Amino acid sequence: IRGDGRCLFRAVAYGACLRAGKPCPSESLQKELADELRSNVADEFVRRRGDTEWFLEEDFDTYVTHIRQPHIWGGEPELLMCSHVLRLILAIFLIRSFCGNK
Repeated sequence: IRGDGRCLFRAVAYGACLRAGKPCPSESLQKELADELRSNVADEFVRRRGDTEWFLEEDFDTYVTHIRQPHIWGGEPELLMCSHVLRLILAIFLIRSFCGNK
């Protein structure tokens, strides 16, 4: 998955397609799916404001406005909302060898 600010959303959308038995999405479809997922994630934050506002590091409304922008990186809060939007359990594996750690 190409790092372009959408990479978290691209990766999740890509995996969701494969899990659903669909073919690997093309680069342009990845972008479209990622942007749609990002929008749905932002909406999910708003729906779950009472449950999510406390763990965000900045003002809630500012955060949601910020995350709606297409080249803003997603992180753990967005992964949590992706799992709600897609109704999937997401397993995240961190590979540390690229940092010189073994």
